[in-house]
Amino acid sequence: MIAPNLASRPHLNTRPVWIVTIVAAFLALLFAVINTSVWLKSSHSLEEQILLYEQLEQDYDRLTTEVGRQADDLNRVPWKSLTARVNGVNSVIREHEFSWIGLLDDIERVLPYDVRLTKITPKVDADTVNLSLAAIGRTREALLEFLDTLISDPSFSDPNPLSEMTPEESGFGYVLNLTVVHHPGEVAP
Repeated sequence: MIAPNLASRPHLNTRPVWIVTIVAAFLALLFAVINTSVWLKSSHSLEEQILLYEQLEQDYDRLTTEVGRQADDLNRVPWKSLTARVNGVNSVIREHEFSWIGLLDDIERVLPYDVRLTKITPKVDADTVNLSLAAIGRTREALLEFLDTLISDPSFSDPNPLSEMTPEESGFGYVLNLTVVHHPGEVAP
């Protein structure tokens, strides 16, 4: 059965409509305030960013000019002659650090009793010493023994005989001129 409506005018419940309207208005006002504050902050931040950008451009221009000036200064440096002078100084330092005692000890170890050296000319490199030697021996076998010991000793490498003279040619014994590479750091067994 249907219940009849006895009211002269029907009752409308508008309370939910008003609540929704007030909440929507409050949210609209809240979003408007947030949007305004974000816009103000972003415009303020944008001004800072523009100032920072201009400052960075000025720094970039200044640094570019400075780098260009320094590059020009470096281009004026005579690198080839400077390199030659540095190599010359390094060569002098290596020659002063060269140990004659170590060299003579190594030569004494490999030199047979019947062989005498009349000339030792060192040329000092970074880690080796190129030697030019002139040796006089009583016999040719003594000179060959000297060459064999140079070959077998770890302190020496690449012995290269340049010339040989007999007693008839030299007038006093067998003469051998040779070059050899000396390794000062190597230890003989």
